[in-house]
Parts: sequence; C-alpha cells; structure tokens
Amino acid sequence: MPEEEKLVNYYSCSYWKGKVPRQGWVYLSINHLCFYSFLMGREAKLVIRWVDITQLEKNATLLFPDMIKVSTRSSEHFFSVFLNISETFKLMEQLANIAMRQLLDNEGFEQDRSLPKLKKKSPKKVSALKRDLDARAKSERYRALFRLPKDEKLDGHTDCTLWTPFNKMHILGQMFVSTNYICFTSKEENLCSLIIPLREVTIVEKADSSSVLPSPLSISTKNRMTFLFANLKDRDFLVQRISDFLQQTSSKIYLEKNISGSYINSDDEVFTRSSSLISASPHKSRSSESEGERQFNLNDNGIPTATQALMTMFRRRSPEEFNPKLVK
Repeated sequence: MPEEEKLVNYYSCSYWKGKVPRQGWVYLSINHLCFYSFLMGREAKLVIRWVDITQLEKNATLLFPDMIKVSTRSSEHFFSVFLNISETFKLMEQLANIAMRQLLDNEGFEQDRSLPKLKKKSPKKVSALKRDLDARAKSERYRALFRLPKDEKLDGHTDCTLWTPFNKMHILGQMFVSTNYICFTSKEENLCSLIIPLREVTIVEKADSSSVLPSPLSISTKNRMTFLFANLKDRDFLVQRISDFLQQTSSKIYLEKNISGSYINSDDEVFTRSSSLISASPHKSRSSESEGERQFNLNDNGIPTATQALMTMFRRRSPEEFNPKLVK
C-alpha cells in the first residue's frame, strides 16, 4: 500500500476461496478492502478498490446467517463468521459511498479537524479515522432527516419532550443541536418535526422545574414564538452549548452585514454584493436579462442562502410586475 493510505479498522472473519473458508482478517482503509490469511502454510490475499465495487449485500443462508457478498465488475467475494457483522457492513457501505463521491467530485478524503481529541484513558480503543467516519455518518443522517445544508455538522442529540400547543401535549422525542440549527423530531413517526434556525433565536433560558415539567428549557425567537422543551438530562451543558453557537451565529451575522454592503433596489437592476451570489454586475445584467440569461455563482460559500428570501435574491423587477407563472 502507498504511504498515504490510512487504515480505518480491521475485523476477524472468514473469506470463501472456492469451497474452502480461510480464517483471517479483513482490513478496511480509505481506498481499499483487503483480506489476509496465513493458515497451515497457505497464504490468501485479496485487495479490492472501493471504486471497483458494484454491489455490497448482507446475505443470510441456512449455513451462515451472517454473510457479506462483495461484487465487482468481474467477480464475487464472500465473507462470513463476523463478530459484529452490522458494524462491519455499515463501515463498508460508508467507505464505498465516500469513494464514489470522490470519483464524482474529484476531491480527496479530508479528516475532520474540529472533532475533540481522544482521551488517553479512553475505555474503548477507537481509531481517529473510525470516529471521524461515525461522526460523518451521524451528520449525514441528521441533514437528511431535517433537509439541512450540506456543510451542517451535528454537535449532539438528547432525549426530551416538546410542548405542542396544537394538541396540548408533551411529545416525546429527540432534540438535535448543530452549528446553525436546533431541531426536534418525535419518537412517533410523522407526528411532529421542528427546525429552529439559531439566527432567529433571541432567548434561551432555563425555566422553573416542577413535577409536570422536570428540567424545562424555553427557546424564544424573533417572531415571538416560544418553544418549551422538558425532561432534559444535562440541561446546564446544553444551555452552555447553545449559547456558544448563538455567540458564533451573532458574530457571523455582524460580519455579513459589514461585508455585504448595500442593495440596489431600482426596478430594473439586480442587487450586487462584494461576495455576491449573483456574479453579473448591474450594468451587465440589464443586457443579459433582455436575452433571458443571468449568471449565478452558486458555488460561492461566502454568504449562506438563508440571509435573503429567494424572491429578493432571484428577482428581475418589482414583484408587482411578475406574471402569475413567474410568481409561482
């Protein structure tokens, strides 16, 4: 293997070479799936690149209830007798997906530097890369669940209840906290889902505990809505964490206001900013609009789309001049 190749984890298992199982170790690295066995003077070695894998399947047969089938364009490989097949299969899937994304985006794997360092007296030895991938998988599930931006990172989650005025109940669920959002989803599927952007939050305060509402937390927003969470295990730590993120958010908004400059609000001109999402200048946009062409720099991460309403960001003229189709 090249020097820069990083091992994520390895597991004991059997590899079926023909009709004979070879007991050994499967090694999962950033770019390769490998197997090695040396028994009774016979060596078995296998190296497969993740980008060559076309399908991963977790099969169950009468003889082997835990078998993983790895298919490539030219061959099929079978692995069995795992101590923890679910963990192994999840990691295989994740590494194969990352390899495919790298192939499409042409980007290398970058370790997340923001994760806290491992303690020396950690009870379970987990490699930094494995921990990185676990955190990445949790953030991906969180973003998919609440449809959040692709750079949003989950900080943590906890069990709690949310008071819902529409049915006057305390709904059991989980609260998720990330850099820019506080989210909640109920344990009962499709009952209640909540997303609070931190840029809208004005006050986070601890309310008085009672037998009905143990460890309550009140979150108020700019549009005078108040959300009441309760049954929080580590409320003090949670309030501190949210306060830290709120401080970061307010400083971001302050910087954006200083950087962005003023808007150009005349009917025919498109507003521009120093790091604008619209790359065309006001004069150029007049001529290009007449031809029905406008240039947008959607890859510019300088200013998040949440800062402006889409009607403002993509408008051509004043809203009164929109035809019904364009308004829709």
